[in-house]
Amino acid sequence: MSKLIFTPWKEQSELQQVRSQFYPPATYNGPDMRSRACATVAAWKLRGNLPHPVEATALLTDAILHDDARKNSIFSIRATYSAAFCRFVTGLVDSKLHGQRKTMFQRAIDLGLPASFVELRHEATHRELPSLTVLRNAAQRSLEWLWDYYWAKIDLNAGFAPDGVDDDIEPVKAATRACLAQVTDASEPPRKKRKVQVLSGVATQLVSVCKSSGKGAAAVSGVLVEDEVLVAGGRKLGASMDDEFSRWDYFLQIIVDGCPAFLTALVEAMVDVLAFAGSAAKEDAHCEGVYMWLDHILCSSQWDSKRRLLSFAYALSTCEQNSNHWTNMLKERIQHVDNDLPGGHGDPGRFGKDRNSLQNLRTGTSHDLDSLKNKGWEVVDTWDSRPLGIV
Repeated sequence: MSKLIFTPWKEQSELQQVRSQFYPPATYNGPDMRSRACATVAAWKLRGNLPHPVEATALLTDAILHDDARKNSIFSIRATYSAAFCRFVTGLVDSKLHGQRKTMFQRAIDLGLPASFVELRHEATHRELPSLTVLRNAAQRSLEWLWDYYWAKIDLNAGFAPDGVDDDIEPVKAATRACLAQVTDASEPPRKKRKVQVLSGVATQLVSVCKSSGKGAAAVSGVLVEDEVLVAGGRKLGASMDDEFSRWDYFLQIIVDGCPAFLTALVEAMVDVLAFAGSAAKEDAHCEGVYMWLDHILCSSQWDSKRRLLSFAYALSTCEQNSNHWTNMLKERIQHVDNDLPGGHGDPGRFGKDRNSLQNLRTGTSHDLDSLKNKGWEVVDTWDSRPLGIV
Protein backbone atom coordinates (compact mmCIF):
# COMPACT_ATOMS: atom_id res chain seq x y z
CA MET A 1 0.00 0.00 0.00
CA SER A 2 1.32 3.42 -0.91
CA LYS A 3 2.39 5.70 1.91
CA LEU A 4 0.59 9.05 2.02
CA ILE A 5 2.79 12.13 2.32
CA PHE A 6 1.08 15.33 3.47
CA THR A 7 2.74 18.50 2.19
CA PRO A 8 1.91 22.18 2.81
CA TRP A 9 1.94 22.85 -0.94
CA LYS A 10 -0.93 21.73 -3.17
CA GLU A 11 1.06 20.82 -6.28
CA GLN A 12 4.69 19.82 -6.77
CA SER A 13 5.01 22.71 -9.22
CA GLU A 14 4.56 25.15 -6.30
CA LEU A 15 7.64 23.72 -4.58
CA GLN A 16 9.58 23.88 -7.85
CA GLN A 17 8.56 27.51 -8.30
CA VAL A 18 9.81 28.38 -4.81
CA ARG A 19 13.05 26.58 -5.59
CA SER A 20 13.57 28.73 -8.70
CA GLN A 21 12.99 31.82 -6.56
CA PHE A 22 15.57 30.76 -3.97
CA TYR A 23 18.02 29.48 -6.60
CA PRO A 24 17.38 31.42 -9.84
CA PRO A 25 19.11 30.03 -12.95
CA ALA A 26 22.26 31.74 -14.19
CA THR A 27 20.39 33.20 -17.19
CA TYR A 28 17.69 34.84 -15.04
CA ASN A 29 17.80 38.66 -15.12
CA GLY A 30 14.40 39.54 -13.61
CA PRO A 31 13.54 40.95 -10.17
CA ASP A 32 14.79 39.36 -6.97
CA MET A 33 12.07 36.94 -5.85
CA ARG A 34 13.75 35.61 -2.72
CA SER A 35 11.62 37.68 -0.33
CA ARG A 36 8.46 36.32 -1.97
CA ALA A 37 9.80 32.80 -1.59
CA CYS A 38 10.43 33.43 2.12
CA ALA A 39 6.85 34.71 2.53
CA THR A 40 5.49 31.61 0.79
CA VAL A 41 7.47 29.32 3.09
CA ALA A 42 6.19 31.27 6.12
CA ALA A 43 2.64 30.54 4.98
CA TRP A 44 3.49 26.86 4.44
CA LYS A 45 4.91 26.73 7.95
CA LEU A 46 1.48 27.60 9.36
CA ARG A 47 -0.05 24.63 7.54
CA GLY A 48 2.38 22.16 9.14
CA ASN A 49 4.46 19.26 7.77
CA LEU A 50 7.04 21.65 6.33
CA PRO A 51 10.32 19.80 5.55
CA HIS A 52 13.20 21.17 7.55
CA PRO A 53 15.41 21.91 4.49
CA VAL A 54 12.69 24.19 3.08
CA GLU A 55 12.36 26.13 6.34
CA ALA A 56 16.15 26.31 6.76
CA THR A 57 16.57 27.66 3.22
CA ALA A 58 14.01 30.38 3.93
CA LEU A 59 15.64 31.34 7.25
CA LEU A 60 19.14 31.52 5.76
CA THR A 61 17.92 33.47 2.72
CA ASP A 62 15.99 35.89 4.92
CA ALA A 63 19.14 36.42 6.99
CA ILE A 64 21.04 37.30 3.81
CA LEU A 65 18.30 39.77 2.82
CA HIS A 66 18.49 41.24 6.34
CA ASP A 67 22.23 41.91 5.81
CA ASP A 68 22.00 45.66 5.19
CA ALA A 69 24.02 47.90 7.52
CA ARG A 70 22.05 50.95 6.35
CA LYS A 71 18.85 49.57 7.85
CA ASN A 72 19.99 47.19 10.58
CA SER A 73 22.72 47.22 13.21
CA ILE A 74 25.74 44.96 12.80
CA PHE A 75 24.80 43.12 15.99
CA SER A 76 21.26 42.38 14.77
CA ILE A 77 22.65 41.13 11.45
CA ARG A 78 25.07 38.77 13.23
CA ALA A 79 22.26 37.60 15.54
CA THR A 80 19.94 36.90 12.59
CA TYR A 81 22.61 34.93 10.74
CA SER A 82 23.44 32.97 13.91
CA ALA A 83 19.80 32.12 14.67
CA ALA A 84 19.14 30.93 11.11
CA PHE A 85 22.35 28.89 10.96
CA CYS A 86 21.85 27.29 14.39
CA ARG A 87 18.27 26.30 13.56
CA PHE A 88 19.44 24.82 10.24
CA VAL A 89 22.11 22.65 11.88
CA THR A 90 20.11 21.73 14.99
CA GLY A 91 17.13 20.56 12.94
CA LEU A 92 19.39 18.07 11.17
CA VAL A 93 21.67 16.74 13.90
CA ASP A 94 19.91 17.18 17.26
CA SER A 95 19.52 13.65 18.71
CA LYS A 96 16.34 14.71 20.56
CA LEU A 97 14.58 15.22 17.23
CA HIS A 98 15.32 11.71 15.91
CA GLY A 99 14.73 8.19 17.19
CA GLN A 100 18.29 6.85 17.22
CA ARG A 101 20.58 8.26 19.88
CA LYS A 102 23.74 9.63 18.30
CA THR A 103 26.05 12.55 18.90
CA MET A 104 25.71 15.61 16.71
CA PHE A 105 29.01 14.78 15.02
CA GLN A 106 27.80 11.24 14.24
CA ARG A 107 24.57 12.59 12.78
CA ALA A 108 26.54 15.11 10.71
CA ILE A 109 28.80 12.36 9.34
CA ASP A 110 25.76 10.25 8.42
CA LEU A 111 24.19 13.16 6.53
CA GLY A 112 27.37 14.38 4.87
CA LEU A 113 27.16 17.67 6.77
CA PRO A 114 30.58 19.33 7.32
CA ALA A 115 31.77 18.87 10.90
CA SER A 116 32.74 22.54 10.94
CA PHE A 117 29.00 23.38 10.81
CA VAL A 118 28.45 21.57 14.10
CA GLU A 119 31.38 23.38 15.69
CA LEU A 120 30.24 26.77 14.42
CA ARG A 121 26.74 26.06 15.72
CA HIS A 122 28.21 25.29 19.16
CA GLU A 123 30.27 28.49 19.06
CA ALA A 124 27.29 30.66 18.07
CA THR A 125 25.09 29.06 20.75
CA HIS A 126 27.42 28.94 23.75
CA ARG A 127 30.14 31.51 23.07
CA GLU A 128 30.45 34.89 21.44
CA LEU A 129 28.66 35.35 18.13
CA PRO A 130 30.99 34.57 15.20
CA SER A 131 32.23 37.40 13.03
CA LEU A 132 30.08 38.67 10.17
CA THR A 133 32.53 37.34 7.59
CA VAL A 134 32.39 33.82 9.05
CA LEU A 135 28.59 33.92 9.25
CA ARG A 136 28.18 35.13 5.67
CA ASN A 137 30.45 32.36 4.43
CA ALA A 138 28.61 29.78 6.54
CA ALA A 139 25.21 30.89 5.21
CA GLN A 140 26.38 30.61 1.61
CA ARG A 141 27.93 27.17 2.21
CA SER A 142 24.72 26.06 3.94
CA LEU A 143 22.56 27.06 0.97
CA GLU A 144 24.92 25.22 -1.37
CA TRP A 145 24.72 22.12 0.84
CA LEU A 146 20.92 22.33 1.01
CA TRP A 147 20.73 22.44 -2.78
CA ASP A 148 22.57 19.12 -3.09
CA TYR A 149 20.86 17.52 -0.10
CA TYR A 150 17.26 18.47 -0.86
CA TRP A 151 16.43 20.91 -3.66
CA ALA A 152 18.24 19.08 -6.48
CA LYS A 153 16.20 15.95 -5.68
CA ILE A 154 12.66 17.35 -5.47
CA ASP A 155 11.92 16.46 -9.09
CA LEU A 156 12.29 12.80 -8.10
CA ASN A 157 11.09 12.92 -4.48
CA ALA A 158 8.03 14.92 -3.52
CA GLY A 159 8.76 14.63 0.18
CA PHE A 160 11.81 14.87 2.38
CA ALA A 161 15.04 13.38 1.08
CA PRO A 162 16.04 10.23 3.02
CA ASP A 163 18.77 10.52 5.61
CA GLY A 164 22.23 9.82 4.33
CA VAL A 165 21.35 10.30 0.63
CA ASP A 166 24.09 12.29 -1.05
CA ASP A 167 26.24 12.26 -4.12
CA ASP A 168 28.96 9.64 -4.25
CA ILE A 169 32.28 11.31 -3.53
CA GLU A 170 34.40 8.90 -5.55
CA PRO A 171 33.42 10.24 -9.01
CA VAL A 172 34.28 13.73 -7.78
CA LYS A 173 37.69 12.51 -6.60
CA ALA A 174 38.23 10.80 -9.96
CA ALA A 175 37.47 14.06 -11.78
CA THR A 176 39.90 15.87 -9.47
CA ARG A 177 42.69 13.39 -10.20
CA ALA A 178 42.07 13.73 -13.94
CA CYS A 179 42.47 17.49 -13.69
CA LEU A 180 45.59 17.29 -11.53
CA ALA A 181 47.23 14.85 -13.95
CA GLN A 182 47.76 17.82 -16.28
CA VAL A 183 50.03 19.35 -13.65
CA THR A 184 51.58 16.43 -11.80
CA ASP A 185 52.53 14.63 -15.03
CA ALA A 186 54.11 17.71 -16.59
CA SER A 187 57.90 17.84 -16.64
CA GLU A 188 58.47 21.56 -17.28
CA PRO A 189 59.99 23.67 -14.48
CA PRO A 190 57.25 25.34 -12.41
CA ARG A 191 58.46 28.89 -13.00
CA LYS A 192 57.99 28.88 -16.77
CA LYS A 193 55.18 30.99 -18.22
CA ARG A 194 53.41 28.01 -19.75
CA LYS A 195 53.46 26.20 -16.41
CA VAL A 196 51.68 29.14 -14.80
CA GLN A 197 49.05 29.08 -17.53
CA VAL A 198 48.51 25.34 -17.04
CA LEU A 199 48.19 25.78 -13.27
CA SER A 200 45.65 28.56 -13.77
CA GLY A 201 43.61 26.46 -16.19
CA VAL A 202 43.60 23.40 -13.95
CA ALA A 203 42.67 25.51 -10.91
CA THR A 204 39.71 26.93 -12.82
CA GLN A 205 38.61 23.39 -13.69
CA LEU A 206 38.82 22.40 -10.03
CA VAL A 207 36.60 25.35 -9.08
CA SER A 208 33.91 23.77 -11.25
CA VAL A 209 34.55 20.41 -9.58
CA CYS A 210 34.16 22.01 -6.14
CA LYS A 211 30.81 23.50 -7.13
CA SER A 212 29.53 20.35 -8.83
CA SER A 213 28.54 18.66 -5.57
CA GLY A 214 27.95 19.34 -1.92
CA LYS A 215 31.11 17.33 -1.24
CA GLY A 216 33.09 18.88 -4.09
CA ALA A 217 35.37 21.06 -1.97
CA ALA A 218 36.01 18.20 0.47
CA ALA A 219 36.77 15.81 -2.40
CA VAL A 220 39.28 18.16 -4.05
CA SER A 221 40.93 18.88 -0.70
CA GLY A 222 41.11 15.19 0.12
CA VAL A 223 42.89 14.35 -3.13
CA LEU A 224 45.40 17.19 -2.70
CA VAL A 225 46.26 16.03 0.82
CA GLU A 226 45.85 12.24 0.64
CA ASP A 227 47.48 11.73 -2.78
CA GLU A 228 50.68 13.49 -1.66
CA VAL A 229 50.25 16.37 -4.10
CA LEU A 230 50.99 19.20 -1.67
CA VAL A 231 53.45 17.15 0.42
CA ALA A 232 55.57 14.92 -1.79
CA GLY A 233 55.95 11.27 -0.89
CA GLY A 234 59.36 10.29 0.43
CA ARG A 235 59.93 13.69 1.98
CA LYS A 236 62.78 13.81 4.55
CA LEU A 237 62.25 15.09 8.08
CA GLY A 238 63.35 18.72 8.38
CA ALA A 239 63.38 19.35 4.61
CA SER A 240 62.33 22.80 3.42
CA MET A 241 58.84 23.28 1.97
CA ASP A 242 59.64 26.54 0.15
CA ASP A 243 59.52 24.92 -3.29
CA GLU A 244 56.09 23.43 -2.60
CA PHE A 245 54.79 26.76 -1.29
CA SER A 246 56.02 28.67 -4.34
CA ARG A 247 54.56 26.05 -6.69
CA TRP A 248 51.11 25.63 -5.17
CA ASP A 249 50.24 28.97 -3.47
CA TYR A 250 49.01 30.64 -6.65
CA PHE A 251 47.17 27.49 -7.70
CA LEU A 252 45.34 27.08 -4.38
CA GLN A 253 44.43 30.76 -4.15
CA ILE A 254 42.76 30.67 -7.57
CA ILE A 255 40.54 27.85 -6.29
CA VAL A 256 39.77 29.83 -3.11
CA ASP A 257 38.82 32.89 -5.18
CA GLY A 258 36.39 30.80 -7.21
CA CYS A 259 35.09 28.73 -4.29
CA PRO A 260 35.76 30.31 -0.85
CA ALA A 261 34.49 27.18 0.94
CA PHE A 262 37.48 25.30 -0.46
CA LEU A 263 39.91 26.95 1.99
CA THR A 264 37.98 25.71 5.02
CA ALA A 265 37.74 22.23 3.48
CA LEU A 266 41.48 22.19 2.75
CA VAL A 267 42.41 23.21 6.30
CA GLU A 268 40.01 20.62 7.74
CA ALA A 269 41.54 17.89 5.56
CA MET A 270 45.04 18.81 6.74
CA VAL A 271 43.93 18.92 10.38
CA ASP A 272 42.42 15.45 9.99
CA VAL A 273 45.80 14.12 8.78
CA LEU A 274 47.52 15.40 11.92
CA ALA A 275 44.76 14.22 14.25
CA PHE A 276 43.78 10.85 12.80
CA ALA A 277 46.87 9.63 10.95
CA GLY A 278 47.99 6.18 12.04
CA SER A 279 51.43 7.55 12.84
CA ALA A 280 51.50 11.15 14.03
CA ALA A 281 54.81 10.90 15.85
CA LYS A 282 57.28 13.75 16.07
CA GLU A 283 59.52 11.99 13.54
CA ASP A 284 56.75 11.62 10.90
CA ALA A 285 58.02 13.62 7.90
CA HIS A 286 54.64 13.67 6.14
CA CYS A 287 52.86 15.07 9.21
CA GLU A 288 55.62 17.66 9.50
CA GLY A 289 54.99 18.71 5.89
CA VAL A 290 51.24 18.98 6.49
CA TYR A 291 51.83 21.01 9.65
CA MET A 292 54.17 23.34 7.74
CA TRP A 293 51.43 23.89 5.14
CA LEU A 294 48.96 24.81 7.88
CA ASP A 295 51.49 27.11 9.49
CA HIS A 296 52.14 28.71 6.09
CA ILE A 297 48.42 29.34 5.47
CA LEU A 298 47.88 30.67 9.00
CA CYS A 299 50.92 32.93 9.25
CA SER A 300 52.44 33.85 5.87
CA SER A 301 51.85 37.19 4.15
CA GLN A 302 50.84 35.36 0.95
CA TRP A 303 47.62 34.23 2.65
CA ASP A 304 46.79 37.46 4.47
CA SER A 305 43.79 38.31 2.29
CA LYS A 306 42.35 34.77 2.47
CA ARG A 307 42.55 34.06 6.20
CA ARG A 308 39.38 36.08 6.86
CA LEU A 309 37.45 33.18 5.28
CA LEU A 310 38.61 30.72 7.93
CA SER A 311 36.82 29.52 11.03
CA PHE A 312 39.11 27.81 13.56
CA ALA A 313 36.35 26.10 15.57
CA TYR A 314 36.70 22.66 13.98
CA ALA A 315 40.51 22.72 14.02
CA LEU A 316 40.68 23.70 17.70
CA SER A 317 38.08 21.13 18.73
CA THR A 318 39.85 18.37 16.79
CA CYS A 319 43.22 19.29 18.28
CA GLU A 320 41.79 19.28 21.81
CA GLN A 321 40.18 15.86 21.37
CA ASN A 322 43.16 14.24 19.59
CA SER A 323 46.28 15.32 21.41
CA ASN A 324 49.68 14.55 19.90
CA HIS A 325 52.87 16.41 19.05
CA TRP A 326 51.50 18.03 15.89
CA THR A 327 47.99 18.85 17.11
CA ASN A 328 49.40 20.46 20.26
CA MET A 329 51.69 22.66 18.16
CA LEU A 330 48.83 23.52 15.79
CA LYS A 331 46.52 24.41 18.67
CA GLU A 332 49.07 26.88 20.07
CA ARG A 333 49.63 28.37 16.63
CA ILE A 334 45.90 28.83 15.97
CA GLN A 335 45.34 30.48 19.34
CA HIS A 336 48.19 32.88 18.63
CA VAL A 337 46.96 33.67 15.11
CA ASP A 338 43.30 33.98 16.16
CA ASN A 339 44.24 36.70 18.64
CA ASP A 340 46.05 38.66 15.93
CA LEU A 341 43.37 38.44 13.23
CA PRO A 342 40.94 41.35 12.76
CA GLY A 343 37.94 40.52 14.93
CA GLY A 344 39.89 37.86 16.85
CA HIS A 345 39.47 37.36 20.58
CA GLY A 346 42.46 39.48 21.45
CA ASP A 347 42.12 42.00 18.64
CA PRO A 348 41.16 45.55 19.64
CA GLY A 349 39.96 46.04 16.06
CA ARG A 350 36.56 44.72 17.17
CA PHE A 351 35.83 48.21 18.51
CA GLY A 352 38.21 50.44 16.59
CA LYS A 353 41.66 50.71 15.10
CA ASP A 354 43.39 50.50 18.49
CA ARG A 355 42.57 50.33 22.18
CA ASN A 356 42.39 54.12 22.46
CA SER A 357 39.65 54.50 19.85
CA LEU A 358 36.76 54.30 22.31
CA GLN A 359 38.45 56.65 24.73
CA ASN A 360 39.07 59.14 21.92
CA LEU A 361 35.43 58.80 20.93
CA ARG A 362 34.37 59.77 24.44
CA THR A 363 36.49 62.92 24.26
CA GLY A 364 34.98 63.83 20.91
CA THR A 365 38.07 63.47 18.70
CA SER A 366 36.76 64.18 15.22
CA HIS A 367 39.50 62.20 13.47
CA ASP A 368 38.56 58.97 15.21
CA LEU A 369 34.86 59.67 14.67
CA ASP A 370 35.45 59.94 10.95
CA SER A 371 37.60 56.81 11.00
CA LEU A 372 34.88 54.79 12.77
CA LYS A 373 32.17 56.12 10.45
CA ASN A 374 34.18 54.94 7.46
CA LYS A 375 34.07 51.43 8.95
CA GLY A 376 30.28 51.50 9.34
CA TRP A 377 29.99 52.76 12.95
CA GLU A 378 27.64 55.63 13.82
CA VAL A 379 27.04 57.69 16.96
CA VAL A 380 23.40 57.91 18.02
CA ASP A 381 22.55 61.32 19.51
CA THR A 382 25.22 62.66 21.90
CA TRP A 383 27.86 60.48 23.54
CA ASP A 384 27.65 60.78 27.32
CA SER A 385 30.87 59.61 29.00
CA ARG A 386 29.61 59.82 32.60
CA PRO A 387 29.84 56.55 34.55
CA LEU A 388 26.63 54.62 35.20
CA GLY A 389 24.78 55.88 38.27
CA ILE A 390 26.09 59.46 37.97
CA VAL A 391 23.35 62.02 37.34
